[in-house]
Amino acid sequence: MKSGNSNKLVLKFLMVAFIITFPLIVLAQEKITCAGNLKAAQLLFEKGQVEQVPSMLRDCMKSGFNKEEQLSAYKLLIQSYLFEDKLEQADSAMLTFLKKNPEYRLSPTDHSSFVLLFNKFKVKPLVKISVHLGTNYPFLTFTDSDPGSVASEPGSNKYSSEILNFYGSAEAEFELGGRIEASIEVGYSQLTFTNKRDFLEIGTTSYVETQRRLEIPLSATYNLRNSGKFTPYARLGAGPALSLGTIATADFKPSDLNGTSHTGSDIDRGASRISLDLFVQAGAGIKFKTHGGYIFSELRSNFGFFNQVIHAGFSPEEQELAFYYYYADDAFNMNALNFTIGYTQIFYKPSRK
Repeated sequence: MKSGNSNKLVLKFLMVAFIITFPLIVLAQEKITCAGNLKAAQLLFEKGQVEQVPSMLRDCMKSGFNKEEQLSAYKLLIQSYLFEDKLEQADSAMLTFLKKNPEYRLSPTDHSSFVLLFNKFKVKPLVKISVHLGTNYPFLTFTDSDPGSVASEPGSNKYSSEILNFYGSAEAEFELGGRIEASIEVGYSQLTFTNKRDFLEIGTTSYVETQRRLEIPLSATYNLRNSGKFTPYARLGAGPALSLGTIATADFKPSDLNGTSHTGSDIDRGASRISLDLFVQAGAGIKFKTHGGYIFSELRSNFGFFNQVIHAGFSPEEQELAFYYYYADDAFNMNALNFTIGYTQIFYKPSRK
């Protein structure tokens, strides 16, 4: 019985191994055959039997060749059509070749017929799609119109910001001509700052606010002269920032050890903050050319136009902050220093000149 069970296990193992390895064997054999077909097609072309070349390459064009072999196969196919005066087929093959290899540059080994047809086509970037990931460092500017204090004699007041605030965006860029590009970007922005304030020398209030915003800047970038694969650039833009919510936490710590500390849950500041801000931005970055796109890093500053604070008729949250935490808002504009890294994918459109 044990021997019979062992034989069944071995048989199952062999069947599984066959199912897994058979497609790989077939694929490897197909690649070997296609590589052989390419060599044979090259020999036929050199002998002048160009009419046989397309049929030898056709079955392998979709998946049988590796990247380098496919490049050679398309060149051979285009040259064969040109030698037979099949100009429509040559144009179609060149268009497909450029869609697959939009960044191809002519080499000294390219056949003159291929070069002649290649120069009758142009390849332009249709759109560039970029993804930015990074952080915001918010910094506030203040007005004298609304100094926030619930004390008769305001104490010391210190603001600070967190460096690690998430920022992520997607951007579409379009060439305007020369070195100038226009873009529209949609980004999610988190901005957190802290305010520590003394209250009549009896204690200190710590207030932490986090804003979440949807930012949609329209901007123009100017590409400076590139150095090898590196291209520095500058950016100017402006756009709206839509509030997605503002949450704050606060606590009061007395100076006297016998005093009472005040803590509590998160406070929704949505009613006390504007829902729409406008900002201008300026920045600079550098991008590194890769196959089909760029890797880049960028530093930019956003400068908000409007005072963030709305006094909602001394709302419940303002009463809680004032009477429980001894805190009132200063009038401030929200600005941010933004650093991102990312990747740009270029989508090309080849066409005949």
